[in-house]
Amino acid sequence: MKKYTIIITGATATGKSSFAIELAKKISGEIINADIGSFYKPLTIGTAKPDWQSEDIPHHLFDIINKPISYSIAQFRKEVKKVIQDIWQRGNIPIIVGGSAFYIKSFFYEQEEIKGAEKFVKELEKRSCETKYLWQELYEIDGNRAKSIGRDDRYRIIRALAIFRATGRKPSEFGQRFMPLSDYQLVICHREREELYTRINHRVYQMIENGWIQEVKQLQKTAWKNFLLKKKIIGYDDLLILLQNDLSLDEVTPIIQQKTRNYAKRQITFLNKLYKELSEQNLDEDLVGIVDQINLTLCDVGLYIRQLHSQLLKRFG
Repeated sequence: MKKYTIIITGATATGKSSFAIELAKKISGEIINADIGSFYKPLTIGTAKPDWQSEDIPHHLFDIINKPISYSIAQFRKEVKKVIQDIWQRGNIPIIVGGSAFYIKSFFYEQEEIKGAEKFVKELEKRSCETKYLWQELYEIDGNRAKSIGRDDRYRIIRALAIFRATGRKPSEFGQRFMPLSDYQLVICHREREELYTRINHRVYQMIENGWIQEVKQLQKTAWKNFLLKKKIIGYDDLLILLQNDLSLDEVTPIIQQKTRNYAKRQITFLNKLYKELSEQNLDEDLVGIVDQINLTLCDVGLYIRQLHSQLLKRFG
């Protein structure tokens, strides 16, 4: 049987995890996490991390970091490559699942190595100015890269500025080579916009009811506090500010919901672009790459999975 990888992605709250588990049961799959929040052991409720340890399906790259440190795209690609090989050796099929767009994209593209940037990252992180000014600084250096980053995404803005300082080149000039880790089937999950937003709003309420604030309280007086304020994993920074300033939960909840909806919009835009890029990619003769989209609002998921299973056998069997 030809070795291949399935990648399942989509906007937050689309229902990727349950879809992936249902598929994994059908095809002897193992799940590989590609959601940034789920890498971190103390972040559970606010990242909507699945109860992966109680699943019959093997899960990988969940709770792999127990310190407030960053996990680079290059590290992720290297680790995923190893996990994929291990899953193949067991005779199973790797299923990468997540919505963190740059980690998903790293399966398909290898980033050009950038040396010396970390020194400048540390210098820039010490600056106390508002994120919007850092974004403006990046925009003046490299408008294309700035426009691809959210104006409040301090983490990625700083890294882009650090690349410029370390190399003297625009961050957008650093190329990515199309080099998928294996043959692949990409499935991008969607939902109708109104339903997606309803699911997002409900999930935020549910996470708060499940003890999200208590989870954040436990991190408040640790090194995780500054990390979460800097990293901007949605909701954690807002809840830390709530606890620090004694704000009302009724004030903060709609803000988290709105930020999550905005994040979903950015994910959809990114994934639509990735779908187009991969659809137009000239594949090597030895490489099989399939891209597909599914609307989970309108689709009979069980039927789709049965059809997908049949197609996988024809393409890779």
